[in-house]
Amino acid sequence: MNRLRRLGPVILSVVLVCAIGGVGLALTANANAKGEKLLVQDRLTMQDTLGSLGKDYVLFSLKEGLDYASTGAWALTPDSPADEARLQSFVAHATFLNYGAAVVTTTGSVLDSYATGQGLPVSTNPGYAPMTRSLLAGQPDVSSVMQVGSTHVVAMGVPIEVGGQVKALFVGFTNLERSPLESYVEQLRYGKTGHGYVVDSTGAVVAGPTPASIGTNIGEPQGFAALSHGHAGAYTDKKDGSEVAFSPLHVGGWAGFTVQSGAEFFGPIRSNQLHVGVALLALLALAAAVIIVLGYRQEASRRRFQELLAQQAYHDGLTGLANRSLLHNRLAEAISRARRHQRALALLYLDLDGFKPVNDSQGHEAGDELLVAVADRLRGSVRAEDTVARMGGDEFAIIMEDLEDPTSARQAAERLVKTISQPVTIDQREIVIGVSVGIAYSPNGQDDGDTLLRDADLAMYRAKDAGKSNYYVSAGNPVSHVPATPTPFGVSERA
Repeated sequence: MNRLRRLGPVILSVVLVCAIGGVGLALTANANAKGEKLLVQDRLTMQDTLGSLGKDYVLFSLKEGLDYASTGAWALTPDSPADEARLQSFVAHATFLNYGAAVVTTTGSVLDSYATGQGLPVSTNPGYAPMTRSLLAGQPDVSSVMQVGSTHVVAMGVPIEVGGQVKALFVGFTNLERSPLESYVEQLRYGKTGHGYVVDSTGAVVAGPTPASIGTNIGEPQGFAALSHGHAGAYTDKKDGSEVAFSPLHVGGWAGFTVQSGAEFFGPIRSNQLHVGVALLALLALAAAVIIVLGYRQEASRRRFQELLAQQAYHDGLTGLANRSLLHNRLAEAISRARRHQRALALLYLDLDGFKPVNDSQGHEAGDELLVAVADRLRGSVRAEDTVARMGGDEFAIIMEDLEDPTSARQAAERLVKTISQPVTIDQREIVIGVSVGIAYSPNGQDDGDTLLRDADLAMYRAKDAGKSNYYVSAGNPVSHVPATPTPFGVSERA
């Protein structure tokens, strides 16, 4: 008994030390578990960002196709020269769907097609299946990854409506190895072992850490089982212990994945499981700071990518001017303001005179330089608030708002004719071209955008018929302006 009393304080101290150690270990384990949950939640947040960017890319691509499919008239007959020319023009100027395009009947027969590479996937390719199902239901959609030779492509399909009825389908194709989405995903880094992926409904990689990964299967059945029910989440892969996060794009069955080794993902926390609470708190504070910095960088990168997509979707890639889509939007806004304030506006439609011979004789590079020079002159010849757009090829348009009468538009047209006719020096050659301008004038914004575009376009052709390097006002008699000593269009060596 006496011996037990002597050993009592020692035993109690040992018990207390063990209890404190046990509590410390329990607190450490609990803190580690919470830290792991925070990392997983942060990864899910980043995954949602990747998913939303992938969705934006698909929607911008579909919008590009839908805008073109709903603009202008289609012949919708097999091997139509006009439709084939439209497809070629679209592919040449497209931002996203720049690999090829086709017009297809609702039964799947190809009417016309055009491709810049090794052709288009055959109509029996199973990759079309998810897109076809949506198109038959009247909804635009995207295909799975398909391969043409060594090139991987996806198709974006939209209906072509005539009189409110779907008469055919417009299908655009994008080269995945050269897509803006691939350029963005390649730059994603999750430690040394982590990578981001955008995959289609079959698990094939649409965009990955390298172009070589495109078309390969990501092989994550557990993630796809959850995605089939529309769920996002994260899990540990039982095969290799890697940490996988995934989220649906909610378009075309596509999804985003991030994969990183479990040792790297949880390493900073699990390697310190025996540290005391203070050390653990310090590590968690450091991890929180790292997460905030990574989240800030991810958000900044996302904003930059969205701005890039918007720039590419609404501006001409060569000249930087507004494109046809943005012009339509701004014209509708200008008409609304004109009606509200009872002010006049004018739409000027311009077509270069003598551009094609220069482009044919000097080459497309010289033609592109000439178009850039013309765009700069157009910007400098109008007011800062006026919208200058490239409609395609050598055609441009200008929206002028808040006008007192047509005189301002006429004066602007005279100024443009004079400015464009000045020689342009390219590769030590002086190139002289002209411009024909059609003016559609709306006194109080009572006209709609399509009417103004039509009238301005027709007026431009009247100006060409009147002798080129001229302008014509659609709502009245022609008021021509021809140089006193016309200079022939063409190219001359600079002295």
